[in-house]
Amino acid sequence: MRALACGLILTTLPGCAAWYDLFQRDKARPSLYAEAMALPKPAQTDVAIVLGCPARPDGSPSLCLRCRIHAALHAYRTGTVRAAIFAGGAAHNRFVEAAVMAHEAQRQGMPASAILQEPDSLTTWQNLRFSQRIMKASGFQTALLISTRDHLPRARRFADYYQIPTALLACEDAP
Repeated sequence: MRALACGLILTTLPGCAAWYDLFQRDKARPSLYAEAMALPKPAQTDVAIVLGCPARPDGSPSLCLRCRIHAALHAYRTGTVRAAIFAGGAAHNRFVEAAVMAHEAQRQGMPASAILQEPDSLTTWQNLRFSQRIMKASGFQTALLISTRDHLPRARRFADYYQIPTALLACEDAP
């Protein structure tokens, strides 16, 4: 049965691993993160892609969003990136994750000229696909993926699928 399902899926996705990634929950497995961190990465990155997560019910940044914003601000202020793409639509409530993050990053001192928004995605796959379009339009070649430690291995696989050279930053690792 699994082989039949995999065969049907191959027509729409590049393999069963991709199908599994589409529906799996991120698992807390330090070995996955260590493996992802050991993969080749660009020496420098042009732009941060800050992956979304839900805002609070009142539209304010959740703890998850604040962690990612903090990491993006750190990467920008230290010169690791020249700009940030905040990615995420209204996937979990009525608030667009990208807009919530962009507003808070600007409030905390990131200049509007360094902020790009990808407000349409509802999944991690879409975060990367739509952010890649913004990267190309803006002349960016490499990205620093910012998310939680448990989410980054899966996000890295998606970036690899779209051939985006990436480095990783777990938001909880940003000083």
